[in-house]
Amino acid sequence: MFLDKIFGAKEKQVLSYIGTDVHSHLIPGIDDGAKDYETSLACIAEMQRQGINKIYITPHFQKYRFNNDEDDVVERFEKLKQLVAENNIDVSLNIAGEYLIDDGFKEKINSGKKLLTLKDNYLLVEFSFNQSMFGIEELFFDVQMKGYEVILAHPERYSYLNKNSKLLANLKEQGIYFQSNVLSFGGFYGSEPMRLAYQYVENGWIDFLGTDIHGLRYRDALINTCKNSKFVKMIKKQKFLNNQL
Repeated sequence: MFLDKIFGAKEKQVLSYIGTDVHSHLIPGIDDGAKDYETSLACIAEMQRQGINKIYITPHFQKYRFNNDEDDVVERFEKLKQLVAENNIDVSLNIAGEYLIDDGFKEKINSGKKLLTLKDNYLLVEFSFNQSMFGIEELFFDVQMKGYEVILAHPERYSYLNKNSKLLANLKEQGIYFQSNVLSFGGFYGSEPMRLAYQYVENGWIDFLGTDIHGLRYRDALINTCKNSKFVKMIKKQKFLNNQL
């Protein structure tokens, strides 16, 4: 404390303002994320350096592309968790999933199968990037009635959906949580997702931030975003819910 008064308090790591990352793809071989465990460890180590102390690994569950099985995912996750411990990376790892709203998701929901959630019952879902769906509000209502809290991943990235902000507003009124990608704020996905990410924060719509990190290119973009003064100012000002998970 005395030295802080002389030299100034040490600046907090940028991502320590959220602490928990709720969205990442770091189990090799099961989706489009990290290509090997070396890449996974490099990404996790950098996330820890940037202030993340808890990470949810959220592999894709997509019927027609990444038709993963929950039990297999958990088994592979345990290997990654062991490697992180062996490499003395001081971060808590947890397993969840990112579920595409497709026929497979509906089948799993209707079957009563236990899905991989954040904390006890927070379910991370995503939409197709190519086309909209009808009946989203009704489907989410059914999911909520089964005891899940729904988190919609990166709403700023659905170009077709962002032309219909009324639907997004309705989903917020329905109690759906929104999660924006950290990299959106640095322009990683383009200028329009970046603009919308900041707009949705201003709207009070964004509840969680996630890195959505897939590999080394994402890691490098994360480093750059954490140096972006506009992003740093925003993350210091806003009160996100990450540390509740």
